[in-house]
Amino acid sequence: MTFGSALQKLVHSSWNKGSRVLVDKWLVTGSAGFLGVNAGYWLRGRVKTIGNVRGPCSSQFFDEQIPFDLRDLRLLEKNIRSLRPKVILNTAAVSGHETCANDPHQARSVNVDAVRVMSEVSAELGIRLIHISTDAVFSGAIGNYTESDQPEPFSIYGETKLAGELEIIKSGVQALIVRTNFYGWSPSNRRSILEFFVSTLRENQNVRGYPDFVVTSMYVQSLIEALWQLNSGGLTGIIHIASSDALSKYGFGLTVAAEFGLQGSLIEPILSTEAGLSTSRSRNLSLNTDLFQGLTEHRVETQIEGIHRARIEELTVGVAIRSSA
Repeated sequence: MTFGSALQKLVHSSWNKGSRVLVDKWLVTGSAGFLGVNAGYWLRGRVKTIGNVRGPCSSQFFDEQIPFDLRDLRLLEKNIRSLRPKVILNTAAVSGHETCANDPHQARSVNVDAVRVMSEVSAELGIRLIHISTDAVFSGAIGNYTESDQPEPFSIYGETKLAGELEIIKSGVQALIVRTNFYGWSPSNRRSILEFFVSTLRENQNVRGYPDFVVTSMYVQSLIEALWQLNSGGLTGIIHIASSDALSKYGFGLTVAAEFGLQGSLIEPILSTEAGLSTSRSRNLSLNTDLFQGLTEHRVETQIEGIHRARIEELTVGVAIRSSA
């Protein structure tokens, strides 16, 4: 079966509401990363959480953490078979367009090979897989991409994430493949565009924003809530989980400044083509969320609403996340 036909089959045939999935153990890969830590924060007390980390690490958000490198495929398989979680939430990835371009071998090892092993073992053992993919599987030529639009990645990062999706499809595992883009509070306070603008503007420093790079970023805690809801409904397939509206990076910065009471005049609009990036960001990677809206219990939030929530939660979620570093 070709990728195109497999993709269409998964998108159009696999959205079924099954019986409520009762989960007692989740394995979160990349649990020390931005998304992984936020997932641990939200999931604690709801399920038993086991975090995978690359090296020795402890976190207040996970019941247990197991250090192993996902690139060690034999150890990855061994640990999945030993742990036998109900759900694997795969937040681990080599992300960043330049990062992947500089080390394509590592990008493929984590974004494709590890995903293949995860998928095949999970399919065999009946483990559900929630896989975090990206809007970068698309070219960004048109925007407002639906789940059935043909992927056309523009970077090695997007290529490897798309290849990971294909491995999941081929395995036959019961999986939720989530294409998204997100922001929020991270352990380092430097991992998301929200923190970039907030930190820089609070220091009254000038900062640049791209008016030609458009996305539908979502507040990360809202994203994890959506993952929980859709998984609890027993849903499988490819879905775009993002904000309901699109903003350029420049527009996002102005919105952050207004919400946090900071000086938006410090943000200078500059075309991404003038920023000296090796991979062009002059793209519209916005995702269409109609399918998500039809499946969720609540109206999909806008980026303004997500940024507002992030500000409200800075002294709770933000402080907790930063203290986990």
